[in-house]
Amino acid sequence: MASGRHTQPPPHRRTSSIAYDNGSKEKYSRIDLWRKRLNLPPNFVDTTPTALSSSSSSSSHTQQDQDDEIKPIYTFGVLTDIQYAPIPDGHSYSGNPRYYRHAKTAAEYAAKHFEEEQVQCVVNLGDIIDGKCSTLSPPEVEGCVIDANDAIDDVLEALSNYKSGRILHTYGNHELYNLSREDLAHKLSIPFTLEPTNDLVGYYDHLLHESQQSSSMKLRFIVLDSYDICLLGRCAETSPKRHAAHRIMAKNNPNFPEEENSPEGLEGLSKRFVGFNGGVDQPQLDWLEQSLQMARDNDEKVILCSHQPIHPDSSYPTCLVWNYDEILTIVRKYNDVVIASFSGHAHKGGYFRDDVSGVHFRTFEAVLESQHPVRTYATVDVWEDRLVVRGWGDCVSDVYDFDHLNTGVENNLTRN
Repeated sequence: MASGRHTQPPPHRRTSSIAYDNGSKEKYSRIDLWRKRLNLPPNFVDTTPTALSSSSSSSSHTQQDQDDEIKPIYTFGVLTDIQYAPIPDGHSYSGNPRYYRHAKTAAEYAAKHFEEEQVQCVVNLGDIIDGKCSTLSPPEVEGCVIDANDAIDDVLEALSNYKSGRILHTYGNHELYNLSREDLAHKLSIPFTLEPTNDLVGYYDHLLHESQQSSSMKLRFIVLDSYDICLLGRCAETSPKRHAAHRIMAKNNPNFPEEENSPEGLEGLSKRFVGFNGGVDQPQLDWLEQSLQMARDNDEKVILCSHQPIHPDSSYPTCLVWNYDEILTIVRKYNDVVIASFSGHAHKGGYFRDDVSGVHFRTFEAVLESQHPVRTYATVDVWEDRLVVRGWGDCVSDVYDFDHLNTGVENNLTRN
């Protein structure tokens, strides 16, 4: 593997060569539009550990240079959609198998791996417990009462095996089926902002600056709250954000309010207007732009994190942020700063390289839908010129270059 530090790799590692979609060359051509626009050669990269390690060394380097080169600048862990519940295995509404109890075991295994590798932080992209963790007895478990606080505590205990850094939590729709934002602030240490509307919104950032090798790169994580404007967990009588969500749904989904989670009758990207999604309000959009400008001024690079995917080609339409286009417009203005956008929510994962900005948009595969003994998560190595996603279980490995950081979106647009 790229870092050469983990001596006993977990089983079922999956790899790819930049693009993946059952090996589709058509998918590769879509992903590579950005490189073609700039007349760059196709970026086929051998993602095997041996190739990645050997490509970083040179006989002309000093021993210190070689020691630095075999270590990435930063390494962090990623997992998403654990959706633990202490109930038997089941299925989603669309029939996909779900392994509720195994998800916690897999999360514990991932945390131990992260600690063994001494990663500098871990990103949890949301849905840490399932919506079935309510105070009601699920019909498939007669006599069983599930307490959401106990369930989330169980997962956090599993994740506590990672001790070397901070876990950056986002939250998703399944947390909001169970707990208030006040509870999530306490449980997940999310620094919610109380906005003038008297609504809590959970956006924040985190800077990595102590690199594992001699590098000046500073890496900032910007965590977005894609359930800023939403129907979930907002007071129907007093919350302006809840009222805004009601208007959006009433305008865009004829099934609302009786079947608010149904995309039936909707076409294309309009399928995103369902009740288990949400949007980002103007104060958070302003904060995002200010944060990216500050990162540019401070010569920092950025990875965006959100539960819902932001790019329409990186996921199913039913999983997109309602106003993904407004976020994407801001991101494209700062493509000299933003390396990638990471998300969860769409359990099968996905990837697209934005053909305007070159920014990588990756949706990670869910922990929940991997059957024992498969454990799905990722470790991500940050090098001077690329991100290396080392996928475990059903998480796809990949390599994302930084070519776009040196071009600027204005140059991209002039080459159209």
